Parts: sequence; C-alpha cells; structure tokens
Amino acid sequence: MADEENENNNDNGFNLSLIIAVVLSVVLATSLSYFMMMKFGGLGNGNAENGTEESKKKKEEVKKIGPTHNLDQFLVNLSGSNSYVKIKISVEVDNKDVIEEIQNRTPQIRDTIISILRSKEMKDISNNPSAKKLRQEIRNRVNQHLAQGKVTNVFFTEFVVQ
Repeated sequence: MADEENENNNDNGFNLSLIIAVVLSVVLATSLSYFMMMKFGGLGNGNAENGTEESKKKKEEVKKIGPTHNLDQFLVNLSGSNSYVKIKISVEVDNKDVIEEIQNRTPQIRDTIISILRSKEMKDISNNPSAKKLRQEIRNRVNQHLAQGKVTNVFFTEFVVQ
C-alpha cells in the first residue's frame, strides 16, 4: 500500500513538472514572438487611429498627383565615351492644358532633353543623387518652353545606361 502511494506521488510530481514545463515554454514563446514583432515593426508603433490617419494622408497624396504625359523613349550617346542612355520619360503637369501645350511643342521639348542628355557623362547619371539632379534639370529646362503651366515632376519609366 505504501508502494502504491509512492508511485502516485511520483506520477503527480512528474505530471506537475510536465505541466510547468509546458506553461513556461508557451509563455517564453509568446514573449519572444511579441518582442520580435515589436523590434521588426510587425505590430506598428501606435494605435489603430494613427494607422487610419496615415492611410488617409497617403490617399490624399495619391489624389494630389497631377495629369501626366509620356514623352516617349530617348536613345542618346553620352558625352566623352561610347556609352549611351536609353530612357523613357513621363512628366507630371499642374493642369490638363499644359499637356496640349507639350504636345504642340514636342519637337522643342525633345530637342531640349536630348541636348541635356548628350551633355552628360556616365558619372553624371549613374547614381541616384545624379538622377535626381537630372530630373530637376529636365523639369526646369522644359518649363522654359511652357506658358500655360508647368511641369511639376519628371519620372523615368525606363532607364538603361550602357
């Protein structure tokens, strides 16, 4: 009889140890998951209202984009080398009337852009800050040809340097 009680106590001790180990494992796994999500941004860093406000702002920004017009493809030799650039450009304008003016002045605008590109060397267009400067230069020079509005953004929809 005493042996049976010892066996029951050992079984209860084993069961209790097993339960504690399982509970600790679950708590540890949950805690680790939570901290990993917080560290890598999976849960965000704010309440749901902030997320809603941010999404509204993003939608407003998307709506603020003006009309765009494609200027087709340019294939131009770069200055000082045998390299060339193949680039497709789209421009964002501040109103729809400017698109008609751009269409009427396409030869002048294309000539201006070709002149800009031909004056560049590989180093002048091969990295991101240089591409940003190139966008600004194209925008500023194209705007010199426009009277009814202006180009607000220049987009490179294809950009290959070889």
